[in-house]
Amino acid sequence: METLRVAFASDDRQNLSTEHFGEAKEYLVYEISKTSIELLETVVNISPEEKMHGDPNKAKGVAHLLKPYGVKVLVNKAFGRNITKMQQKFVVIVSRNNTIEEAIKIIQSQFELLVLEWQKGESRTYLKM
Repeated sequence: METLRVAFASDDRQNLSTEHFGEAKEYLVYEISKTSIELLETVVNISPEEKMHGDPNKAKGVAHLLKPYGVKVLVNKAFGRNITKMQQKFVVIVSRNNTIEEAIKIIQSQFELLVLEWQKGESRTYLKM
């Protein structure tokens, strides 16, 4: 695997959202390799509102929204209860960084680890980086 498609949750297109991943205004979808970065799409979050905390329909809505873009990795500062559902379908990164630019650098430096985590399938765990 030479590239990964990564969705960054953001409210301003520069910083990671401080809200849970599913509550971000939009997702910036990048194609990232060890040496290249390309913004492919900005996806407005039109997933359904939660009826209760950890609503499984919210997780399904976000996953359904991002799957057509070939996203394999989700990145944000915060995830809610649905993190366990999301890590069955994606590699989930809880970022220690504030900006998307900083998070991209970490992803590039840890690229092989992310590929290995993707290959685990539904037994993935979330990563902090």
